Amino acid sequence: MNKLVKTTLAASIALALTACHNDKKETPPPPPPEPTTLDIAGGAVKGSLAFATVNVYAASDTEKAILLATTQTLENGDYSVQIVDESGAAIMGTFLIEVVADEDTTMICDASVCGDLVYGDTIPFGELLGLTLSTISYTDGSAIDADVNSLTTMATDTILSAAAIEGTGLDLATISAEDFLAVQQDSSEIVGALLGVDLSATNLFTIDIVDAFNADTVSTTDSIVATLTLINASLTSLTVTDGSTLADEIVGYLDAIEEITAVLLADPEADLGSGETAAALATVNATQEQISQEIVNIAVAVDLKSEGDPLPPLEEVPTEVDEDALGDIIGDIIDGTGGTGGTGGEG
Repeated sequence: MNKLVKTTLAASIALALTACHNDKKETPPPPPPEPTTLDIAGGAVKGSLAFATVNVYAASDTEKAILLATTQTLENGDYSVQIVDESGAAIMGTFLIEVVADEDTTMICDASVCGDLVYGDTIPFGELLGLTLSTISYTDGSAIDADVNSLTTMATDTILSAAAIEGTGLDLATISAEDFLAVQQDSSEIVGALLGVDLSATNLFTIDIVDAFNADTVSTTDSIVATLTLINASLTSLTVTDGSTLADEIVGYLDAIEEITAVLLADPEADLGSGETAAALATVNATQEQISQEIVNIAVAVDLKSEGDPLPPLEEVPTEVDEDALGDIIGDIIDGTGGTGGTGGEG
């Protein structure tokens, strides 16, 4: 009997302890945050760049230390990529989108001639390796539509150069949407001054520059957009020197543009024809002369291929840079007396 009582008592104690334990239920951990996403899409057009690598960075990440997203362009040059933040934080601010030609990349010849190739031929990767084009965009969290071409590259380099000047009020990490739009417009005007085309009312980041080989998509109503489309296309016709490639020639021109704008942003009265910028100015002027003639040749090819209306009269593109006009425009923008006063100033 004592044994039975002891066994029953032990069982009762065990049941009581179990009941007490069950009354103190552990609080389950909170669910993980819902990731936030940002969609970015557009087209890479210097001729349509097929199967090129697309990389996305924060625009303020000057070292490109953190790759936020990457993808590859489609055969027609289009791309779409998504940034994901696992913490659930809002994805906002300015972003740099770069398109890099690699060993998978080909490009359509959208100029009248491209070395030994002609309008519509496919340029192989060997001529394209090292070509990098870019654009820069701002978002409040909404999807970004970001086309990339040689002109957005020039304007993007201008913005990055302005932000890099010591003491500038241009901070790409904190800039507002309104100020960023002003900076885009200012950089567009500067690129226009380099090309000799008035872009004071044009934002290079929002207009529709297309592959000139897709003749029916080239604007037949807007002379500035048509002219800029053909300028973008004309770089495919640059003369390739011995031991060089088409990519080398295009990059050399874009680097020269960047060097000149950086110098003038720091000092609008700088003499471009002497010192370290003399070679850059010579490169730009030599290319400008080719552009001026080539856009006429491309216009003929586009009109012959198009089944729609003819192109509108093109803007006149001079054969060399007007250094005084360029310096005056940059000076006015920095001082806030011309353009929108964004680039290089308080934004």
